[in-house]
Amino acid sequence: MSRVVLAFWLLSVVTVPCGAAAELEELEAAIATLAAYPDQDSLAYRTNYPYARLQVKKAKLCLRGGVWMYKSDSAERFVQAGLDAAERIRADEPLFAAPGALSELAYIADNDGSAQPYYLYLPNDYSPDRTWPLIVFLHGYVPSISVLDPWVLGDEVLEVAGQNGCMLLIPYGRRNTDFQGVGEVDVLQSMELVKELYPVDPDRIYISGVSMGGMGAWNMFLRHPGLYAAATPMCGHTDMFRWWTGLQPWPPREQVPGFKRWLVEWDNPLDLVLNLRSQHAFVQHGEHDHLIPAAQSRLLVEAAAELGIVVKHHEFEGSSHYIYWDLPCFVNAWSWTKDFTLKPSPPRIDYKTYSLEYDTAFWLTIEDFEQWGKPATVSAQVTEAGGVLSITTENVRLLQVDAETAPLNRRGPIRVVVNGCKRALPADVGGAVDIPISPETPAEGRWPPRKRKGLCGPIEEVFDTPFILVQGTMGSREQDAELAEAVKRWAEEWEAFADGWPRITTDVELSAQDVQRYSLVLFGTPGTNKWVARIAPRLPIRIGDHIYQVGERRYQGESLGLAVCYPNPLAADRYVLILAGEPWGERCAINHKFDLLPDFIIYTTESFAYDGCNDYLCAGFFDMKWELDPQLTWTGKQTP
Repeated sequence: MSRVVLAFWLLSVVTVPCGAAAELEELEAAIATLAAYPDQDSLAYRTNYPYARLQVKKAKLCLRGGVWMYKSDSAERFVQAGLDAAERIRADEPLFAAPGALSELAYIADNDGSAQPYYLYLPNDYSPDRTWPLIVFLHGYVPSISVLDPWVLGDEVLEVAGQNGCMLLIPYGRRNTDFQGVGEVDVLQSMELVKELYPVDPDRIYISGVSMGGMGAWNMFLRHPGLYAAATPMCGHTDMFRWWTGLQPWPPREQVPGFKRWLVEWDNPLDLVLNLRSQHAFVQHGEHDHLIPAAQSRLLVEAAAELGIVVKHHEFEGSSHYIYWDLPCFVNAWSWTKDFTLKPSPPRIDYKTYSLEYDTAFWLTIEDFEQWGKPATVSAQVTEAGGVLSITTENVRLLQVDAETAPLNRRGPIRVVVNGCKRALPADVGGAVDIPISPETPAEGRWPPRKRKGLCGPIEEVFDTPFILVQGTMGSREQDAELAEAVKRWAEEWEAFADGWPRITTDVELSAQDVQRYSLVLFGTPGTNKWVARIAPRLPIRIGDHIYQVGERRYQGESLGLAVCYPNPLAADRYVLILAGEPWGERCAINHKFDLLPDFIIYTTESFAYDGCNDYLCAGFFDMKWELDPQLTWTGKQTP
């Protein structure tokens, strides 16, 4: 164990009643033994080991007074539940949800290695002998949410799902993440686990949610066309620019700096309304909603109507935000949604995306952009009994069509018209077919690699991958102490934000295997962190002690900080994120700590913007080749 990790572990030790302490030690010893269990691919291990680790966390939170209603006897219950899970592993007994109740289950998150819960309801008449529809429900915002006090649904609402013949999944969403970034990853990972362990009908998966989860449902639905058969958002916002006031009212959209505008728009349902084409949605809202005005739902319904897309819409006359405290909205939503089956081969697809992280709509995939920093759009339509595929694009370099799923007539030649230019596909075409839009052919094996799915930024994306914090120890004693404090602060903020303690090591203890396995979050400068020293010469930004250079612009000052993400020159499939100088986000709400960080930013801790973020001196995105681009670089407040 590294000295940094050991220090943080010592901070977590709590004084507990003797009985509870002994039982907790017994459970932790059992989990330590299970970490080397020989059959970690078994269902018994994969379902029980995460659950046992989750019970350790719950017991410790309980003993620290994490939620007032839980006392030491509750901690003993959690410890016993963990010991039971360990025993089931030894007996080769998987842990499955019980019919007729909401069951707590768990998985190990890839990004930070933490145990995360999810909650699954199986109808009373559930049987594994047939497939079942699945409703994925996203919860609302509650500041106090924790694994001890999750936002879940009451029995009467669960029964509504059961009466409509549906299983119901409630992802934890890593607390209050708006189901973006790490929260979105949580939804997708818990969905995949349920699909793997239970007989889910893949063509009858529905997304639903209320308040924060209503917006989350919109985003999941619009970012992943072809994943859900229908969506039923309730009282969620659809346009962050008109709803989110921050510390002060936001300026008009056109006055928001370009990099922030992109970082809002790529999460903004109203900006993705085009993606409703060939999809089914039913939105509900309270007429007199004081938290998220009903106008937020109307905006998206009207924008869809302008595109000829119909969204079912219902307002509860005279009702406030809390329509989800009563049953009618759930009855409306889930009795409607159950009638839809996913149609994976629609003849027409319209798709808009800001990032290669969201590259697929039904049978169409955007493989490459022409330019970073602006959205890519595609309209694809199959006509003439599947014999003609017409495609128009903006800002797309390379498309891929799944010829097996697209409604093409593969018995004869297929005519393809791309932006008015005619092409042809052979009659026996099958599988994934690349359709180049631009004549540019990127060089193979070049450094840095071209931006792609899984390696395109911004900084928020680093934390969706397996990552490790690396504290620099190569400076003076005072500098090393400052970096240790910076790592500790960042880890505490991550735990408060995402409910997981990240992996931590020092620059001298980071192994070569770790470099290949994880994205590196490096704290320090070339003078204080040996891995920054190795990587910095291959970055387009120069880094010193409170001195940073972007192109010809040089910034210096004791109040300045830097954050920059880039492909790791030592492991090209992983990110490196360098955090140097003063800490970021002192006034950011904990649930919006990482929302507005682009690929790189130089900022000051002396002043802050309307959204709570530090004022920026220079910020932006790298282009498709991970190079600086003046059109993707914004300068703000002058150097102090």
